[in-house]
Amino acid sequence: MEQVPGVMECGEAHDPDEVYWNPEAETMPLDQLQELQIEKLKRQIPYLQANSKFYQKRFKEAGFNPGDFRELSDLESLPFTKKVELRESQEEAPPFGRHVAAPFNRLIRVTTTAGTTGRAVVQTYTRRDVLLRDESVCRVLWGFGVRPGDRVINGFNLSMFNAGVPYCTAIERLGAVNIPVGTERKAEGLLRIAKELDATVLVSTPSFASYLSERCEDVLGIPASELGFRIVCGGGEPGFELPGMREQLEETFGTKGIFDLASSSDAHPNSFTNCYVRSGKHHVTGDLVLVQLINSDTGKSIEIRDGAVGEYVFTHLDREACPLLRYRTNDIVRVHTSSCECGRTGFRIDLIGRSDDMLLVRGMNVFPSAVQSVISSFAPRTTGKIRIILDCPGPVAEPPLNLEVECAQSVEQSAWPALKEQLDLTLREKLSVRTDVSLLAYGGLERTTGKSKIVVIRGAD
Repeated sequence: MEQVPGVMECGEAHDPDEVYWNPEAETMPLDQLQELQIEKLKRQIPYLQANSKFYQKRFKEAGFNPGDFRELSDLESLPFTKKVELRESQEEAPPFGRHVAAPFNRLIRVTTTAGTTGRAVVQTYTRRDVLLRDESVCRVLWGFGVRPGDRVINGFNLSMFNAGVPYCTAIERLGAVNIPVGTERKAEGLLRIAKELDATVLVSTPSFASYLSERCEDVLGIPASELGFRIVCGGGEPGFELPGMREQLEETFGTKGIFDLASSSDAHPNSFTNCYVRSGKHHVTGDLVLVQLINSDTGKSIEIRDGAVGEYVFTHLDREACPLLRYRTNDIVRVHTSSCECGRTGFRIDLIGRSDDMLLVRGMNVFPSAVQSVISSFAPRTTGKIRIILDCPGPVAEPPLNLEVECAQSVEQSAWPALKEQLDLTLREKLSVRTDVSLLAYGGLERTTGKSKIVVIRGAD
């Protein structure tokens, strides 16, 4: 197996009592980390100039000489990269696009983005890219407590998804047992395999984990708490970190090991992840990906300091196949830079929402994820499942904002009026938006194996 600097050996070489998968990277002093990022960019930017037709044109148009790069602020003279430009690149130079910077004979893997905001973007990997991707996932899972000997169910979609096969290979590199079930087996198939193989870890979206817990007794005749999962983790949408919903999952699965991770499809090997303190999600891959903050409206840089809020953009430091520079994620985050008792030095984030999902209600910015967070705080009276119903596509929406909220199975219909009143009042107090909540009986909202669709247009198919 190729050895790459900064990538740890397989799990068998690790002390199971070690807190970190990669202690050097995860606890690196911040001044040393910045020096490393600059050193890597001094190699990465010339690599783009030599191998990426996409960035060759970008550099020329910006009058940027890659050899002049000296410090991180020098990046600000370059334009941002956007997802629509990757789609255009792919269309202009099929099958992979002008931004691919490695020859075809060095590519060994292809995945795609989810395609939730348009045509899916193809992502390619060299062998080195695969190792770095594995490294980032190992840091996350090891931090959650996954160890060699654990039997890990991959409950993400295995078909082309970047958390499918890439997670499988990372689980194996960590030294745990990879059980590649995927959403393709549906809830019934996954539950049966989990019981038959005594799985100890589930990785999935929060929506699928919740659905599995609901179906467990019907399929296996036992509650989800008897499955034996020590750890239930994943991401792709809010849920595992939401107050109320996390506690509900802890009770349902009978474990305190509920953990959340975050990234974006194009950003890999970038990762943000809970530690046991759960005070935001640590950036654990600062040696692999540079993350910076900007003002979404102006594009101006924002200093990463405690309490700062902005859109995060990223730059790959040493990706080979499809490296990106100053890529806009549209993810709005709040940053925490205070020290954490877990010892990791990477700053932490809370994901506020996506700038392209944001609704404008009488001048107030409203993120669907913030609405869901408020509703989840009413657990166990609500399941956390919601829909925001718009009369026409956003971002502008007239008040009241129409919501469908699913009640827990134990809530009698006679209690609905008081619950609706409390929900409307709390949403107005916390988000400064007037709402009209419609309560639904348990099971009234569709279950999904992937990401839940929160915002829907009335009358649309």
